[in-house]
Amino acid sequence: MSKAPPNQTTQSTATKLFQQDIVQKNNDPTYIGIVLRCWHDPEDVPPQPHVDPLMRPLAYGEVGVTFMSHLQKREILLESELRLVDRTLQPGDYCKKSIDDVRAGVVTNISVKGRIQHALSNEPMPVKWVTLSDLEDRGDAEIGDYVVYDDWVGQVFDESVVEVGTKQLVRLPELGSRLAVGETGPNILPPTPSGMQSLFNNLFPGFSSTTKNDLVIAVRHTAYAVAWLALNQSLEPSITSTKTRPKRFWYGADLGKLTLIRGRSDLEMRVSDRVHLKDVTGMPVTEHGRPDDPTGVVQVHTFCVTETSTELEVLWQDGERESLRAIDVIPYLNPDEYDCWPGDHVMWKSEDTKRPAIVQTVNARDRTAQIHFPDTNTTELVSLLELDAHGTSEFNPTNAQIAPEAYGVRRGDFVFIHTPGSTNGMQLPRVPQIGELEPWVREQPFLRGEFNGWRKELQDIGIKLAEDRSSDPSLEGIIQTPQKNDGKIRWCGEVTGLNLDGTVEVTHPDWTVATYPLERLTRLHDGLEQLEDETWEDGSEGVDSDDGNWNMEIESHWDPRNHSDEWYEYSDDDAHMEGDEAEEMEVDRSIVPPHAASPSEDLPDSQTQEAHTIPSSDQGKVSNDEDMWDDHNISKDSTWKRFDILSSAPVDHAFYSSAPAQPSKAFLGRLNREYKALESSLPDSIIVRAYEDRTDLLRSLIIGPENTPYEDAPFVIDWMLDSNFPQSPPVAHFLSWTNGNGRVNPNLYEEGKVCLSILGTWSGDKSESWNPSRSSLLQALVSIQGLVLVKEPWFCEPAYDKLRGTEEGIVNSRLYSEKAYVLARGFVRRALEIPLVDLASEISHFYYEKGCLKKVIRDAELLIEVSRQNTEPTQEEQNTRAVPRLTAGGIIALERTLNKLRSLASQPRTS
Repeated sequence: MSKAPPNQTTQSTATKLFQQDIVQKNNDPTYIGIVLRCWHDPEDVPPQPHVDPLMRPLAYGEVGVTFMSHLQKREILLESELRLVDRTLQPGDYCKKSIDDVRAGVVTNISVKGRIQHALSNEPMPVKWVTLSDLEDRGDAEIGDYVVYDDWVGQVFDESVVEVGTKQLVRLPELGSRLAVGETGPNILPPTPSGMQSLFNNLFPGFSSTTKNDLVIAVRHTAYAVAWLALNQSLEPSITSTKTRPKRFWYGADLGKLTLIRGRSDLEMRVSDRVHLKDVTGMPVTEHGRPDDPTGVVQVHTFCVTETSTELEVLWQDGERESLRAIDVIPYLNPDEYDCWPGDHVMWKSEDTKRPAIVQTVNARDRTAQIHFPDTNTTELVSLLELDAHGTSEFNPTNAQIAPEAYGVRRGDFVFIHTPGSTNGMQLPRVPQIGELEPWVREQPFLRGEFNGWRKELQDIGIKLAEDRSSDPSLEGIIQTPQKNDGKIRWCGEVTGLNLDGTVEVTHPDWTVATYPLERLTRLHDGLEQLEDETWEDGSEGVDSDDGNWNMEIESHWDPRNHSDEWYEYSDDDAHMEGDEAEEMEVDRSIVPPHAASPSEDLPDSQTQEAHTIPSSDQGKVSNDEDMWDDHNISKDSTWKRFDILSSAPVDHAFYSSAPAQPSKAFLGRLNREYKALESSLPDSIIVRAYEDRTDLLRSLIIGPENTPYEDAPFVIDWMLDSNFPQSPPVAHFLSWTNGNGRVNPNLYEEGKVCLSILGTWSGDKSESWNPSRSSLLQALVSIQGLVLVKEPWFCEPAYDKLRGTEEGIVNSRLYSEKAYVLARGFVRRALEIPLVDLASEISHFYYEKGCLKKVIRDAELLIEVSRQNTEPTQEEQNTRAVPRLTAGGIIALERTLNKLRSLASQPRTS
């Protein structure tokens, strides 16, 4: 983790550099480099300074830079030591003019010009700037590029490269490095692979790959591995059924059968890129001898981009379009989940209905939007908090290999186009994704220190090509590129515009542009994105149960409250006993009732301490203070029974349908201890229900703590103890009542996941993870209340905690807390309108008899009244209130919920 900001005051200019920024040293302008890491970046993997000094943890204000102008020298410097030269934004990227600006924009187009010099001699160009129109198209495919063959779209995942070095033409199969023309220095070529020395000696007499003057003068891609993702969607089913997946490896003359698909992001210049000019008249040139023809020479017209200047076209949320320099904006890396832009397809959702709509304009400060309803051809002003801009929250995958659909499309998406009169089969505004990543792509690159799988096969192909081409260079093939307006591939393309009437502008591979209705489009699920998603999921999911549907069933007469029946109590060590050893243990059949035990009797000292040790007030407050509950007299009311065992589990329990299983004696012993701890030590604001017929299931109700956005709101979590409990943590399912309008908390997912280290659903420190001898259900419950339902929930995201005290953190946290508060008021409504059977009496008692519903309404009405005065909250209000003010959009959304709560409060209650 990076160090925190030096103080918690606003640092409005602290975050000024971002990844991929082009920078220059203040004290030496000849140093031009690319920012690779920033102090505020999320750490996807632990830094490894022993592997790369640039990977040590970054302190506040530090960035890691590679200086391309000085043999890729790498340094960690303070932002104040660098000057921003250019910013590499692409169409579809989000941006702002400053960190504290609430209005955001989307880049719709870019224009880049660059300074170049000869890649070998470093001689500068006689002209000052070149543009993309001055450059030849890149002929080779690179990793991640799309190619087309026989109605299939595939993606290049690796390649074999032919290098030229040491003042002589050398054809060398790529073995893992990524060399560029002009790179020089000792031993820049990879060492000769084991078993290939004789081949190298025959191919390249006198050549050594360990010279002190290695120089790359040309790079050619000669063989590719292509993962074929999806088929042309405009074909008839009878035709697609005949289309088998093309082969994996492509080289030689077969390269000419592939067509390389270009997108706008491919038409760019970046610092250190090697480029070729269409017209080299009067340009610098170098000549190098050919080893196969001593009288011949190779003329090198390759240039290196040394500096760029990027102009942007930006569409702002309010509909304004503006042209400006890239350095005049900053990347908007953490957009609010409700952020949207003109032309976006969204779903408007109230508590009672939902309708597809198209965004016309957005007022980011007020958090409102003008949206167009195509079903009625009307336009309405709504709250952003009522808009679902993405739709992924509703997706509950049943097959991990099938990519989820989402709302609309975004600029830069690669899409397939269905024939006129047909659709993608989804209900608007949903758009499906297709693209099946072939299993071979996931093969590990190394096995026992050697190349493995398809990479080894590709290497072998490259070696064979190097040998063949030593005598016959004509065997090399060239990948084709579509000619402008040739009309050959118009069944796919790149999204380049979103119109206010809901139609989508698509640029085809031949650069023709057409407009299509959304329902005729299907997105391609990018293969590299699939790999990144799988890596993220593998690193964050944690511990799962063996089969995901484990449960227990015991004799119907068993009752833990009746100590005349069997109730076995075992220590944790008993869980490791097997066979007769466990059976011969003496069983205490007269165990005291759970409520007679004290906390210290049930849990080890370390567990009791950890369960009740809660972070400081800036991270939230546990709601077991007597003062909080004095108004409702909860702690002294027998109706509010914190722990109870009911006869049967409710059918609406998240794990009710899972198959029961026979419990072990060790499990029952541990369960008894858990019950006693819950009976004696639960805070007054948490209640738990267990069940006689399903000892593996529990349900908990947590009332949101005071001075948080969740104050007085009900949070229900269903629990399942699998057959390996307590060796594995309990499984939790959050009953999200947001109606698909976003997460109420970063750790509480709409599909039910509770993201917490102690539950094994987040890869935290070992000390924070579930430990069968120290951890307990009580600790898990108190952790959710104290670590999740906090005053500033936006900072629950690990990547955001380092932004505390910065303007970006303050603005985003304020907006998130407003959203959480409004959604949490909806939880109150949901709990009262559709009561849970096993908690109905407690919820009714709390909100009606004890008057908490009136308090919720009164507090919300007061907040709306203060917010409409349009005054900034005082420092005292900000310190004492989690949500001191609402935006206009927040007021609209809250008023809709308040009307329902007032109606509920006015209805007569029946006993």
